[in-house]
Order: sequence, then structure tokens, then C-alpha cells
Amino acid sequence: MTTMAGGAGETIAADEAEVTARFVAFLKDASRKRHPTGTVPRFNQARATACVDAEFTVLESLPPGQRVGLFAAPRTYKAWIRFANASSASDRDRDTRGMAIKLLDVPGDNLTAGATTQDFVLNSHPVMMVPGTREFLDLLQANEAGGFRRALYFLSHPKAATIAFASRSNPTCHLDIPYWSTTPYRLGASQAVKYIAQPTSPGKSAMPAALTDSYLRDALAAHLAGQDATFDFMIQLQKDPRRMPIEDASVEWKREESPYLAVARIRIPRQTPADDTRCEQVAFNPWHSLAEHRPIGSMNRARREIYQAMAAFRAGAAAV
Repeated sequence: MTTMAGGAGETIAADEAEVTARFVAFLKDASRKRHPTGTVPRFNQARATACVDAEFTVLESLPPGQRVGLFAAPRTYKAWIRFANASSASDRDRDTRGMAIKLLDVPGDNLTAGATTQDFVLNSHPVMMVPGTREFLDLLQANEAGGFRRALYFLSHPKAATIAFASRSNPTCHLDIPYWSTTPYRLGASQAVKYIAQPTSPGKSAMPAALTDSYLRDALAAHLAGQDATFDFMIQLQKDPRRMPIEDASVEWKREESPYLAVARIRIPRQTPADDTRCEQVAFNPWHSLAEHRPIGSMNRARREIYQAMAAFRAGAAAV
């Protein structure tokens, strides 16, 4: 049995809260097994490539329909950005890459009590491997078990296997590739959108003759030692609820059907990236958000509980 959430095509399963609770329990148990002592890193995107200071400037030329929430008026926000690998400990491994953005001192009605930031969590592939939370838990459990169970999962889920293969690569630098939210968000009362960060820096890093464990970290530091890095921050409007579903994060919203629209510019000025300690102290949560940009869909609804629970779990483990 399902029930409809207000607007934007959300559908909530009757057992969604139970599935989310099982997801949190799995992540805690797997994290304890991976790291029985000492600091417990993030379960996903555990190894940061760099954390950097940035500026996020809302454009002046937006049409009225996009002048909502964060984008209501042109202004520049200070920001903090974390680039990371999804699962690999070495830059040499083919992997999905992440870009998490935190805008600071954002006024307005925030969905998380006491929060004054707007967070965006993006990945270097436009879709997730699976549609929703239930399927994602099945995938992670199989992957954590490894061996035959992992192989059987991908053999019996060819779409997930295809997306997993397509999402992993060796880019020249984190600053040279685009990132997608993969999951949808509101823009005002009823419009749904996805987010994209598109690189616009004039020059790209060269691929080294031999990949090293830190070549991506080295490339990002070298780029920012000599020049700024820039991105267009863009939205993609949901045009067709059937071809652009809210509840299936494995379906790409095709750019041909809904073009990317720039709403802000990101500038990462020349700098030395922050040290790893400061980088790991910052937590990102898509529910650190103005109400006008509420996360929607199964994956995002689960993230509200998962991100809060795991941040508290990691903080508690660090205090022991």
C-alpha cells in the first residue's frame, strides 16, 4: 500500500519508515565491523580528495519562475566544498566521484532546526544504480557480504550492473567533470528539479603518464595553486512525470527533453586545500535546506534519518 505525498509526484510506501530503520542499523553494524576502533569515517565517500573554500553567486538574469528560495535574489554566499571518491581508497581505482557543497549563513525557513546552511550532495554520474531506498539497502548488503552474494546480485540485476560500470572512471581532476544530484528537489510549491554542477574552468588538468594513489588530490592542488576553478550551478525542470519520475533515481532525466538552466556560478579561488582533519569535521545533509528546496523521493526521505543518525554515530564513536 502506498500513499501520495503532497504534490510533485511523491509516493510513500507503508513500510518506508521500517526500511529506513533497517538501513540505519545496517550502516552502523557495517561501520563497526570495518572500523572496530578509532575514528569511524563516512560509509560512502569516505576518502576526501580535498575540501576548499568557495563562492556561490546567484545570477541576476533568472526568470520569475526560478526566483524561488535561495535563488530569489542575486547575491553571493560563502561556501565550503568537499570532493571525494565514492568507495576507493586509491585515486588509481575507477570510481564514482562526489562533490558536496555547503552554503553558509543562508537566511530563511530551514528544514533542519537550527541549521543556517544550504547543502547540495552531488555525484559524477546522473543516476543511481537502483530506484529507491529498499533496493539500495539490498545492493549495499550484497556488496558488503562480497564474494558469491555480490556476484549473484549483479548477475540478477543487470541494470544496476550496467550503471555501476558506466559510473566509474579515472578523470583528469575533480575540477574537470560534471556532477548531478541524481535525486529530485522542490523548486517552490509544486515544481520538481534536479541539480547539476558543470565545470567551466578554461583549462583542464593533464592525465599523468602513470596514475598514482593520490593523482586526483595532486591535480586539484596543482590547479588551485595556479588558477581559480569555476562551475555553473544548474537546474533541470521536471517536464514529464512519467519519463522523469520522482521515485526512481535510476532513471535519467534526459537533457534533450529538459535543458540544464544555469541559476548560479561557483568560484573556487586559488588556495591550498584544507587539511584532512578540518575536512572530516564537516557534515553535509541535503535536509540542511530551505523549505522551498525540500528534498523529495524515497532516497531523499530516507536520507533525512540516515544522515542525522550516522553523523551522531560517527561523533559518538570519535568521542570514545
